[in-house]
Amino acid sequence: MSYTVKAKLDTWFKSSPVQGSSLDDDEKEFFKAGTEFEIAAYAAEGNHLKITLSKDEQGQQIFIQGRNTWYLYEEAIELLNNGQVVDLNQPTPATTGAGVSGNLPRSGVELIKEFEGYAKELPDGRAEAYADPIHGWQVPTIGYGTTVYPDGSKVKQGDVITREQAEEYLIDHIEHSTRSVLEQIPTWGKMNDNQRGAIYSFAYNLGAAFYGNSGFQSITRVCDSPELWKDKAWITEQFVKYRNPGTFAEAGLRRRREAEADLFCS
Repeated sequence: MSYTVKAKLDTWFKSSPVQGSSLDDDEKEFFKAGTEFEIAAYAAEGNHLKITLSKDEQGQQIFIQGRNTWYLYEEAIELLNNGQVVDLNQPTPATTGAGVSGNLPRSGVELIKEFEGYAKELPDGRAEAYADPIHGWQVPTIGYGTTVYPDGSKVKQGDVITREQAEEYLIDHIEHSTRSVLEQIPTWGKMNDNQRGAIYSFAYNLGAAFYGNSGFQSITRVCDSPELWKDKAWITEQFVKYRNPGTFAEAGLRRRREAEADLFCS
C-alpha cells in the first residue's frame, strides 16, 4: 500500500498537536494546499494525524527540518491510499484484530518503560496528568508520556489513571507509531522477541524510520548482519554510537543503548 498526505488547505507540519501559532519556527513547517508527501505510517491522535514520512525514489529517508515524524491537523489534510481518500474513522494500518498487547515483545515494553519513566506517581500508585516539559499545559501528559488516549481524546489537566492503564496507553502508542515501519526491515522475521524488543526501544527513542537512512548506518548494519548477532561486543559497539556524545544526555543514552544491546544479545 502507498499512503500519501495531501494538504486541502494551507497548514503546518507540527512537532506536537497544538496550535501552529504557539510553536517556534524550528517546530513547524508550512504545508501548502495541494502539496502531497508520501508517508510510511500514520496514527490518529485526537483531531490530528501523526505521520512518519516515507523514503524517496533513491531509498533515502525524507526529512523536514531534520524530523521524519510530524503532526497534521486532520481538517486541513486528506490521507490517500493509492490515490483513494482514506476514512480516518477507520482503524489505522498498524491495528490488528489480535489487540495491541499481543504484537509487542514484553521485553521491549519493559525496557521502554524503564527509560521513559512513570511520571507524577501519586501515593496510591496512580499517575496524575502533568505539564509537558517544553509546551506546558498546551500538551497535558500522563503516565509514560501519553498525550492522547487510544480512543482519540486528549489528556486533560486533572486526569488520573492507574499504572495498568498507563502501560496500556504506552503499548498502544508504540504499536501505532513503530510496528508497521519496523516490520519492513528485511531481517525482521529472523529476529527473536528480545532482538525485536531492543529494536523497538531504539526506534521509540530515535524514530522508527531509521533503517537504511543517513546517520543510522551502524544500527542498519546490526539488522543486516544475522551472522554477528551473537557477537555481544560488536553489537554493543554499534548501539552505543547513538548516545549524543558531549551532551548532557550522553550518560543516560549510553545506559539505554547498553541495555538495548544486552537485550538484543540475550
